[in-house]
Amino acid sequence: MPTVVWSRAAIADLDRQHQFLKARNPEAATLALKKIVQAAKSLGQIPQRGTPISSAPGLRKLPIPFGKSGYVLHYTLLENEVLILKVYHGRQNRPS
Repeated sequence: MPTVVWSRAAIADLDRQHQFLKARNPEAATLALKKIVQAAKSLGQIPQRGTPISSAPGLRKLPIPFGKSGYVLHYTLLENEVLILKVYHGRQNRPS
């Protein structure tokens, strides 16, 4: 089974998403954080679970349902790792 590893950028994204929601609804922020982390951990079990991103070979995305728009993880598969690269809210413009 591959190990799930978070890039510094993804950790910063996760913190930014959490802080944004926490200012509006602390309970929802905690729940969203848990859902995102659980979804990322699940990639250690089923790394192919996400959808390939056709415009970026080697990258995949995993939608995470939460509220109306949810969140999205961008990640790549390495030899024995799933590297989480980005976390963003579904209403945000997709990162390049």
